[in-house]
Amino acid sequence: MMTAETSMSELYFQDLTQALHKAGVTTPTLVIDKQRLDHNIDQLIQTLNQGFNYRIVAKSLPSVPLLQYIMRRTGTQRLMSFHLPFLMHLAEQIPAADILMGKPMPVAAARHFYQWHERQTANLCFSPEHQLQWLIDSPERLQQYADLARQLQQPMRISLEIDIGLHRGGFADESAFIRALNMLKSDPWLTFSGLMGYEAHIAKIPALLGGPDKALQQSRSLYRRFVSLVHQVLQPEPDNELCFNTGGSTTYPLYENSDLNTVNELATASALVKPTDFDLYTLNAHMPAAFIAAPVLKQIKKPELPMARSLSAVLRWLGKLPSDAAFIYGGNWLASPCYPTPCQRANILGHSSNQELYELPANHVIKNDDYLFFRPSQSEAVLLQFGHIAVYDQGSISEYWPVFSYPHDYTAPQPDAPVHPAAVNS
Repeated sequence: MMTAETSMSELYFQDLTQALHKAGVTTPTLVIDKQRLDHNIDQLIQTLNQGFNYRIVAKSLPSVPLLQYIMRRTGTQRLMSFHLPFLMHLAEQIPAADILMGKPMPVAAARHFYQWHERQTANLCFSPEHQLQWLIDSPERLQQYADLARQLQQPMRISLEIDIGLHRGGFADESAFIRALNMLKSDPWLTFSGLMGYEAHIAKIPALLGGPDKALQQSRSLYRRFVSLVHQVLQPEPDNELCFNTGGSTTYPLYENSDLNTVNELATASALVKPTDFDLYTLNAHMPAAFIAAPVLKQIKKPELPMARSLSAVLRWLGKLPSDAAFIYGGNWLASPCYPTPCQRANILGHSSNQELYELPANHVIKNDDYLFFRPSQSEAVLLQFGHIAVYDQGSISEYWPVFSYPHDYTAPQPDAPVHPAAVNS
């Protein structure tokens, strides 16, 4: 069985190289290791089994087959979306999903969604009235949504974003929060569906400021206070299941059965592939599961600065220039090299997204047409850059998972309205 200690071994990457060669991979490719993904899902399930519902943060794993695989493994239909075109994509491709928006959207975006939804055929089974929660962060935005719902004669589910310590927005003032609750209580078109409080800061709070334990307790206390206000103002029926969402990839393991008195749903996704930004103590049991494989195009012995052969020799003698390097296919990604080690970008020519130069260790076994491997620093943007994801399973590339695409008519203009150039070129 693979352990966290052996998960980055030379043998592992040599086996992965053979699998990619056998599959005929010749361009930069994003690879997900299915066994490692399963291992990370199992870690998540241990926390969920304490009684929490699970919501997958779709932006961090932007591939429908990938999401569907995790949905099956974890038994959830709950997704979180952060991007209007991807909301539409999810509604088309996973019509049974329950979707919570992960950030407040301009009311024009909500209008656009409903206009798009109305244009779809009867085959689209996604029902926004029952399956979509818009996220609201202020009474002013709530009023905008109330006006839109009335104009469209469209019932809407509303979740309120609360500030529980991250200070990235959301309700922090109790009076504004109570005002929003009363607006929801009296509006015939809006239904309160729950709360969302994000606390990604917790695992990164230094000891000087009290450390993660103090930050977690403060977030718990703040969330508990908002839930108390919900019960005071709305007095929901006991069988009315509200969504009290929190957590994230760096914090979900911190939640325990006792937290179910306040929150009932955890959100995470990046933890399941563990990019380098998530190399934190809370995820020590997780394994890196996503890699970029970049073909080696040209190996360069004793690389030189242009028009400076003598100076290059001196710099190499001083250890400022490598003895061996390689130009790869592509480069300049949000990623760090992880094989061979040590390996780093050579500074001779600067960054390149076309053919980036990397220093190679003296004892490397890399040949032309082999691969340098990188770990992404994040998943949400990087996974979208390489086309289909190569799935590495039991020693071979078993299949390819497509990444998110935009619905063909998501930018359709309103009558007599110009289309923004950015929408055309997205």
